[in-house]
Amino acid sequence: MNVNTPASSLRRSPDKAANGSHLPTNLSTSKSFYIVLAIAIGAAGLLFMDNQQGYYLKTSLRKSNENNIGLASSSSTTDIIQLRVPKEADGDIVSNKDDGEEPQLESESVVAISEFEKKTDELKASPLNNISPADTSIEQKSRAFPIWINNRRAVDNNSRPYGWCVSEDLASDDESPKGLLFVKVHKSGSSTGAGVTLRIRDGLSRRLTHLNETAPGNCFAHYNHATASELGFEKRDPSQSFLWSIVREPAQRTLSHYFYYHISKQNNKATEDGIMAVLKSSEKQNYQSKYLDLPSQNEQSSSSTERIINGYDFVAVNERMQESLVVLAMLAQIPLTDVVVFSSKIAGGYDGGNGKSCVKLKNKWTTPKIDEYIHGDYQSVNKDDYLLYNAAQRSLDKTIDALGRHRVEENVKLLRSLQQQNDEQCASKVTMPCPEPIDEQEKREHIRLVKESCYFSDIGCGHACTDEVLADYGEKEWASITSSYGQG
Repeated sequence: MNVNTPASSLRRSPDKAANGSHLPTNLSTSKSFYIVLAIAIGAAGLLFMDNQQGYYLKTSLRKSNENNIGLASSSSTTDIIQLRVPKEADGDIVSNKDDGEEPQLESESVVAISEFEKKTDELKASPLNNISPADTSIEQKSRAFPIWINNRRAVDNNSRPYGWCVSEDLASDDESPKGLLFVKVHKSGSSTGAGVTLRIRDGLSRRLTHLNETAPGNCFAHYNHATASELGFEKRDPSQSFLWSIVREPAQRTLSHYFYYHISKQNNKATEDGIMAVLKSSEKQNYQSKYLDLPSQNEQSSSSTERIINGYDFVAVNERMQESLVVLAMLAQIPLTDVVVFSSKIAGGYDGGNGKSCVKLKNKWTTPKIDEYIHGDYQSVNKDDYLLYNAAQRSLDKTIDALGRHRVEENVKLLRSLQQQNDEQCASKVTMPCPEPIDEQEKREHIRLVKESCYFSDIGCGHACTDEVLADYGEKEWASITSSYGQG
């Protein structure tokens, strides 16, 4: 029926004898008019309600997409809302967690949605994600790490660009540590860091010797496991040292430490109780903060995080290794080729060798109970480590912005290209310590090749081939760096 048809044209058909058909024409017409009017009003109302329902439904769907909440009903009132909290990416941690049944909530779902959004926001703000600058504590404790020579010349205009490249004799001459100093924290990406440190040492020693006969020869570098406090790095000479390290998401580091030293190395079987015990161990709490702390550095600092962030020349982030290595090269003013290394893990899941027993690495895993503890009490009792980790993340972002985000991004692409070139041309020439041959004669030859290939153990393997393959680009980059900053 057309609701716009004039009332005067509405008449009962003679063949449709029904209620009111016997009424006089004027009365029938009047009654028909009101019937049609009522129908029209009703239709308009339904159309309005339908439009409104469509608007609210679209709004609800849009909001549901934003909050990962799926509507199970298209009715104007949400009968059933199914909530699914997606599992966060945990790097190399394999979880046995099963999503199970999804809860179905009725009219009280508004409360549940609020709680769900709160939990989701907590997960988004977890240490594996970018940290919001709005967190004032992290913001205040982070900083943009300066280019080393720029920072030194702000203090002394006569500072040499590579004043931290000193001989071993000079480095051990007094109580002020000097040289390229890497604090090697267990299971934080420290094998990569040690390999990079040694490649920087060798590359810079070679280039400076070529430029200047009075260069120190080999630059001294520290790259072994020991705490910063044990090494006395809080007393270092900032004008003759470059101090750096790597931090890792605390729970992942603790799990890697447990699975390597207690499970893989001792060939034990991991248990939920065992994992929970090590996570709760006071010995492992705030491990990285304690390992890296410079206790007498700036007594006014209120936290170990401030002492570390302000006392180191750079703190890299394991989960952002490529960005971190690019930034390290830019801060130290060295070619990108010096931070290209083979991963120690190309050995096929082994660790050790070259004088140490080969250890077959076992996969890490967690359970819902372990995950719940990690996202709750573990973060509370390890608040110093999480503050340090988040401050390092934020400092990396600030440093990238200070150096020029576009420049850093382009250098990350370049580093990947150099790494690919190195892998393609050198992988077949690298001899990793593990696995070792069974035959004794073959084992002796294998050990000889490993000593030629690696600095020690599985650190920096293939470095000679890397130098050869990337030599041309490295020298061009070095020429560009030295022409910009000069030598002195």
